[in-house]
This record gives sequence, structure tokens and C-alpha cells, in this order.
Amino acid sequence: MNAKSIRQKEIAEKTGFSINTVSLALKGSPRISEETRAVIMACAEQLNYIPNVVARSLVQKKTNTIGIILTELMNPILTETAQEIEQTLKQSGYNMMLMITNSSPVQEAEALDVLVSRRVDGILMYPVYTANFAKIKQLRDNKFPIILLAGGDYDIPTDAVYVNRRAGAYEAASHFIRAGHKRIGFIGGGNYSDREKQNGYLAALQDNHIPFDPELVGRVQGDGYEDGYEAIGPLYESVKPTAVICTRDYIALGAMRWCRERGIRIPEQLSFIGFDDVAAAGFAETPLTSVKYDVQTVTKKATELLMQRIEERENPAAAPLQKISIHPRLIVRQS
Repeated sequence: MNAKSIRQKEIAEKTGFSINTVSLALKGSPRISEETRAVIMACAEQLNYIPNVVARSLVQKKTNTIGIILTELMNPILTETAQEIEQTLKQSGYNMMLMITNSSPVQEAEALDVLVSRRVDGILMYPVYTANFAKIKQLRDNKFPIILLAGGDYDIPTDAVYVNRRAGAYEAASHFIRAGHKRIGFIGGGNYSDREKQNGYLAALQDNHIPFDPELVGRVQGDGYEDGYEAIGPLYESVKPTAVICTRDYIALGAMRWCRERGIRIPEQLSFIGFDDVAAAGFAETPLTSVKYDVQTVTKKATELLMQRIEERENPAAAPLQKISIHPRLIVRQS
């Protein structure tokens, strides 16, 4: 069946759900259960359904506009990413249309629909977990150029250019192990990025025959100074790690502040490694060792690949899938 002829009515008839339920599920509405959504998305994928706005855009001419989807702008790495992409696109004669999802799957689904309806020539995006992978796959299957800016462990058949967070955490933990640490803590959230980092941390422990103690893992809801400040106390006072990996520099800096207020010497009593290598890391009272996120390399390779995909759109058979993993660098300082 031709992709452009498929309507939500056909999906409703095939699945037995109402058209309204199908519509809400395709939009990622939280009103629809995960089980119902999974059935509807599977049917949509089987029928090669794409929204009308997507179908219309696929036959339009180039607009020289690229859509950018980011999860937030408060994160300095994402802000720098947006700035780098904009400068690179300008040099290639493209404009940028920026959408922020606030880490919401529903807002991400809406952002994808808006950008495609505006007939952008392609999309660069940080995905929100895996909620909209079926929608992203539909775009890819219909030859729409889309590049993920994360994707180390993502099981989705689309192009991705990403910093290997798992490798970065593996190197951080290995650095501590080489320094003689065995009780290595980990502070992070439950998002996909932090899970990748935790997997690297766990792999380093396993490869060095250090038993994993789940009590050494502390959880945070956010990624700011206050999150690290509040998380380190219970962890340090209960299980006494000698070193801690934090999934963001700001978490590490907040934790270090808690230590200084209590006379805990860094790194003599407790060592820290953060992620991203933000400017504040190098200017901290005790300069923070950090896993550097190479924004310039990611944006350069991602925009180059997107331009290639736009040019190859008329001949998709010559465009094999690419997942470009960029190995991060550990910037060693005094923490």
C-alpha cells in the first residue's frame, strides 16, 4: 500500500481502536497507555504510515532550512551545540529552526511534526529517550534526512553522530582504578545518557575484577549544583567511597562544595570526576577532572553527514546507515 494513501482510519480499523485513540497515540499523548501506543505504532510502522504534513513535505523542493531539536537550553553543552550548528549551517547557506522539547516525549513528537510541516530539508536532534523512535524510523524509511546527536546504545536504524558516553565513563573509572581506588561511587539520574555512563562505569569495574556495590550509586533528579550538594552527603556518610564519578560537572562541583564545608579534603579523602568539561570545571577551587564533550567535532561531523544525506535523497540506495562514535577525552586536573 502506498505510504501516502494510508490514513488513521485504516490503522483504527486494523487495530480495533477509535480514530481519536489512534490520533492521540500517534501524537505521543500521555493519555494513551504504553501498551495501546505500542500496538498502534507497530501497526503504523507495518502500514508505512506517515502524517499528512510529512507526506506533503516529502515532495517539496529544498527550503535551505535545517531543523534542530534539543532537549533543553539551560545545559551549556547544548547551548554551545546550537551555536556551533548555526555557524556551520550559515557557511553552507542554510538557516536554522530551533525547537526545544524540555525532555518531553510529547513535545518532541510535536517538534518533529512542526519541522517537517515547515518543509525543513533535514533535522539534527537530541532524542528524548526512546519514546518517538517509531516516528523517527518512519521519517528515515521515507528518505527524510535526520541525524541523531546521541545514540551510543540506541537500537534504531537511523544515522547518529555522538560522543561515546559509555567509553567516557569507562575511562573515568579506569583512571580512578589506576590511582588505586576500589570504592568508586557514581552519582547520576535515570535518563538514557546517564544509564550509558553507568554502563561504562560498571564495565570498568568488571574488567578490573572489582565487585559492584549498588550502595555506591547515588541518584539525582536534576543536573545542577544543588543536586550534587544534596546527593553526596548520604552517599559519603553511609558507604564512604574514596572517589566519585558524577554524570555532570555541575553535580560534581556541588558535591565538592559540600565536602569543603565539612573539611573533607579533595582529592586526599575524596576524589571527583565530572562530565562535559564546562568552563567552571577548570576554575573551581580544586580544578575538576572531567570527561570532555567535543562539541565542535560532533557538530562538524553531524552537519557534514546531514548535507550528504540531503544530496543523496534522490538515490537512497547509495546511502548506507552511519553511526559515528566520537571517543571523549579525559581532562585530568587536581580533583
